Amino acid sequence: MEERRKLPRKYLMAFSSVYDNENRILLGYLCDLTLDGLMVISKIPKNTEGEIELYIELPETPQFPKDNLTIQSRIIWCKEDIDPRLYNIGFQFIDLSEEDKAIVEQMIESYEFNREQELFPPSVNELNREF
Repeated sequence: MEERRKLPRKYLMAFSSVYDNENRILLGYLCDLTLDGLMVISKIPKNTEGEIELYIELPETPQFPKDNLTIQSRIIWCKEDIDPRLYNIGFQFIDLSEEDKAIVEQMIESYEFNREQELFPPSVNELNREF
């Protein structure tokens, strides 16, 4: 069958696993990403107090110099997803190294986290302003 796609396929980042680095418990899957923080889709709600070190698995591609990111962050909100079995959890980065910042910028660019605002739910930054 002839390929009719006009734009190159983008790999869905929602399947990048995000863990609590202290005990390597799966928190959920990456859903949204900015230089300030990220959103995870999770099966379990998370308390919004305190800090957490995130461990994020990266796709195995030559564009990333390593296979994971470890980033200190704080949980800034947790809300029920449209699917009542899931939760959306917003994390704010506390200290993003220059090396990790470059990887996050590449992820944003490569996986099209930049988007038309009226077509998508609010980003972590937009929701953070509400609180």
